[in-house]
Amino acid sequence: MTADLVVRGGALDGSACDIVVEAGTIAAVTSAGAGGRGARTIEADGLTVLPGAIDAHVHFDAPGRDEWEGWASGSLAAAAGGVTTVVDMPIDSHPPTIDAAAVRAKQAAAAAASIVDFAFWGGLVPYNATSLDALLGSGVVGLKAFLCESGWPEFPPCGPDELALGMRAAAAAGLPVAVHCEDPAHFSPDQRDRPVASEVAAVALAGSLASTEGAALHVVHCSSADAVTEARRWPATTVETCPHYLALNDADAARIGPDAMCCPPLRDEENRRRLHALAASGAIHSVASDHSPCPPEEKEGSTPFAGVSGVETSLSILLSLGTLSVADIVRLRTAAAALCQLRGKGAVAPGYDADLALVDLDARWVVGPDTLHSRHRRSPFVGSTLPGVVATTIVRGTVVYEAGAAAADPQGRFLVPGRRAENPRAMEANR
Repeated sequence: MTADLVVRGGALDGSACDIVVEAGTIAAVTSAGAGGRGARTIEADGLTVLPGAIDAHVHFDAPGRDEWEGWASGSLAAAAGGVTTVVDMPIDSHPPTIDAAAVRAKQAAAAAASIVDFAFWGGLVPYNATSLDALLGSGVVGLKAFLCESGWPEFPPCGPDELALGMRAAAAAGLPVAVHCEDPAHFSPDQRDRPVASEVAAVALAGSLASTEGAALHVVHCSSADAVTEARRWPATTVETCPHYLALNDADAARIGPDAMCCPPLRDEENRRRLHALAASGAIHSVASDHSPCPPEEKEGSTPFAGVSGVETSLSILLSLGTLSVADIVRLRTAAAALCQLRGKGAVAPGYDADLALVDLDARWVVGPDTLHSRHRRSPFVGSTLPGVVATTIVRGTVVYEAGAAAADPQGRFLVPGRRAENPRAMEANR
């Protein structure tokens, strides 16, 4: 039989190989030239084969705020960055994803427009903390809560009691709780000074509650090395950081302006270097983009929106650092598969989904409006020349991005913890 797809001659873990794909799944990884030819054959000589990344922290804003990003442009930007699965946050869509009905609405919006696979965090807020069963059973990968204002009045922060209730319910469901860890008691009155102490205190509180409730805590977008150290004190706690915290410091933030504004903020150079060491050592579990775009006018004025667009640039930023090996980068960009219980994701091996990024590690590209794919082509890295050009991105055996453009109609699938997204051909065969 002829395979559906053969990727020939790409470098995997330093050795040239062929990857044979059947019905969206990797059937074999062979020595170069031994995989034969498929119905489609991609010649990957000179390219490195990476497992498609799982970005567990994006804000695609839809339904309800498509003008901020939306699933079509957001998923294209993801694919352009070698990301084959995104996990969307609950706060920016309208309504926020805090009940089962909102999950279904977001699923419909994503299925109609996304070229990559997708999953969702469910929102934990004070007014749903006592009634989470339906939300936890709707297919979300876990709960997301804030300990400070989220920026959206319909998504208020939790106090310790509500967070404990959510952790108890998530633990019973076998799902993690992701927490935005900043304690507003440490903020300046105008909330512009958000010191390291605010992160450390919030991680200590969330870690203590998770330990008491038997919950798995995931600290998102950690900017502070001290907060990582605090998180390591608590069992069953994982830490995520973002490429911008590894690449930029507070002096860069002052130079770049609103496009580098984020919460928590960029820290000093010593902290940035410490984060590098923690990422390389494994103390930091994963890297996610916290892709948070907005319309250009929201970046203007005295209180510009705090958020960094980064789903497309993450791989290149990590490659540019010089402190992480390709193996480190793969580990950090696929670790969310286990965190979110996404079966079949995160590795190039027989039996896994054929989610692949074919990357020219030696090529370089200039970040700018002509090379980015998000709805609003802004980034703190505009003008930077970065290594690592994604030539082709493949999701479950389908080429979705090639030669700088989308190469498939929307075909992303909703991923549920512990279950695989079924390939259409496999579904037909099972009928």
